[in-house]
Amino acid sequence: MRDYIYVLTLTPKFRSQSNWTEKDTDILKKHDQRLSRQKERDVVKFAGRTDLPIENEKNFGMVIFKADNDTMAELFMQSDPAIMAGIMSASCQPFKHIY
Repeated sequence: MRDYIYVLTLTPKFRSQSNWTEKDTDILKKHDQRLSRQKERDVVKFAGRTDLPIENEKNFGMVIFKADNDTMAELFMQSDPAIMAGIMSASCQPFKHIY
């Protein structure tokens, strides 16, 4: 098992709060709940986001997690409700913890 990171960015439509529906907000809650559950299971080591307004193009989030291999890591990322719904896009890479 090794560490991976996926970096999330809001798709352009969702950089404006006025485009968010109640359904989108519910999906984001599911995204947060999933990360919390996986943190409790010791799969997710760290998750967070920049403290910038959603309109800022430099805004991003990241999840550092454990997976057995590259394929499982990609599947874990693709199973994120926010990614599945198209609210966020992401890329997944192996992560080497130095400090």
